[in-house]
Amino acid sequence: MKIGILTYHHTLNYGATLQAYALYKALEQLGHDVEIIDYRPRVAIKFYAKQLYPIWRSRYKFCFNQHFIQNIIKFWKMRYFLFSKMKLSSNKFYSRKELKSFHNRYNAVICGSDELWNLNSFRGFDPSFFLDFVDNKNTLKLSYAASFGNTESLMELKNDIYKLINDFDVISVRDSNSLRLVSECDRQAVKVLDPTFLARYNDILVPPNIKKKYLLIYATNLSVKQENFVKSVANTKNLIPISIGYYNKVAHYNFIGVSPEEWLGYFSQAEYVVTSFYHGTIFSLIFRKPFTVFTKTYKAHKVQDLLSHLGLEKRIFTDTDNAEFRKEYLFSNIYSDTFNDKLQKAIAASKKYLFEVLSNQSTLSV
Repeated sequence: MKIGILTYHHTLNYGATLQAYALYKALEQLGHDVEIIDYRPRVAIKFYAKQLYPIWRSRYKFCFNQHFIQNIIKFWKMRYFLFSKMKLSSNKFYSRKELKSFHNRYNAVICGSDELWNLNSFRGFDPSFFLDFVDNKNTLKLSYAASFGNTESLMELKNDIYKLINDFDVISVRDSNSLRLVSECDRQAVKVLDPTFLARYNDILVPPNIKKKYLLIYATNLSVKQENFVKSVANTKNLIPISIGYYNKVAHYNFIGVSPEEWLGYFSQAEYVVTSFYHGTIFSLIFRKPFTVFTKTYKAHKVQDLLSHLGLEKRIFTDTDNAEFRKEYLFSNIYSDTFNDKLQKAIAASKKYLFEVLSNQSTLSV
């Protein structure tokens, strides 16, 4: 089957890049001919380009971006990973109008994963990510682990989204909040795992050349309380704090311009992980690392949903916690046989779902 994936692939975000890779590989391993639809909305291009400027303009002044060279290196490494590990469509699309010309190229189009349906995103409401450009009745329209992110209500867009959602053949989401919003559109959806759980990474990761044991920081804009927590954990276990992807002053070393392969390597060798990102949490779980999550209010839904399902909600550090936060629990073995069994069953169920919706076409409107 010829399958097109529409997702957030044109980005400087490691989680977004790796979820695109993981879904691509999962479909490829099922025997399908897969490619990423190279949709790059101009609003996204402009947003990510700002990180590459040497000078930023804030509301009242100009600021020097001291990390712009490392961000440029990150950008090129991200691009190389994208083009070397996945097949992209022969056409690039910068607008919804251009994308509509690509409506009948595939047997199936899948949107997902990531927060494609987040109405509060800087991207705004983009019907393309609801596959409105696919108007060929012989093309399956599916979502895999799509998310509304921190969207609480569809508000004035409810009627538009109702029509878009009800034009899908099959819908799956990755969190309970998205499941609720889809149900408000009178559609059933299945909750599945983020695609990053479905892939293997040992054959692409690049281990870091660090001899000392380290605490890995994959987070940004840490508060003083969060920095104190990092120092406390690092001192307790005699670990060197290092940060990847973003600068953090609490880190002894900052490696901003790492490739996705190097990023995976840092996770694989860490003694402890502190993260404020959803995919930082996921890769801590994948590599079986002790970890703590600093949740941001607008990201709390998905992290809480995932960790509650796995019985690990105690790994969340909130604004009311202190540096001694559940220290007796932090270094305990959280990867018990019960946990491993629960996660493996969830992974198997997600893989089975993906296989069945693409192979059992008798249940779909083809």
